[in-house]
Amino acid sequence: MSRLTIITLGTFVFLLCSCYSSMYKNRGGINKTKELSQKAIFEYLNQPNIFLDDLTGKGLIKIDPLLCIRETLCLNGKVYFDQAMRSDLLKYPVSQEMYQIFIPDSLAGKYAYTSSNLDYEHDYSIIHQFSPLLPTIEPDIYLMEYHIWGNSCGEKRCIRALTRGYLQFRIKNEKITILDGIILTNIIDFIGLGSFSRKQMDEALLGEKIIKFGF
Repeated sequence: MSRLTIITLGTFVFLLCSCYSSMYKNRGGINKTKELSQKAIFEYLNQPNIFLDDLTGKGLIKIDPLLCIRETLCLNGKVYFDQAMRSDLLKYPVSQEMYQIFIPDSLAGKYAYTSSNLDYEHDYSIIHQFSPLLPTIEPDIYLMEYHIWGNSCGEKRCIRALTRGYLQFRIKNEKITILDGIILTNIIDFIGLGSFSRKQMDEALLGEKIIKFGF
């Protein structure tokens, strides 16, 4: 085997090993982001929260299984938000990686995945949609997009609404600390979808949809 052939073969092997090493590191980073995103979501959902505690829904709390950036929000042929969320804290360009959330068996009695029926507007349930954790320009600080569909109910009347914003977390040595959320400015972050009677929701069967809003 000539010296040139040996050098060429050695270079090829080096590049191949470097490529696999890079792929392994990237895959490890992806898995870690997915793992920490899932952990952050359930820590947020399971802690006392004045806003979440005020929401009422029928049946289990539902979670959209797809964690992704939602530049717009269009479901069932209807556009709810046509302008993407933005924050000066985020590190741009924002990653477009998508992950699937996993509901632990221990929480199966409290949470469920959303179904293929994407009519969240007429669902009686509380429904959450999230993005993965998003790096910011501040060390150890991450944001996460959220959309919440839910009902705010009095004794006789309920109003269904959709809201969105950013959750804020500090993650250091894989320890997650939930910080104050970020209020969006100069952008629509709330949509009132309509009202219905509390009795209508209480008497509805699981999986039944809101037929109409108003009285």
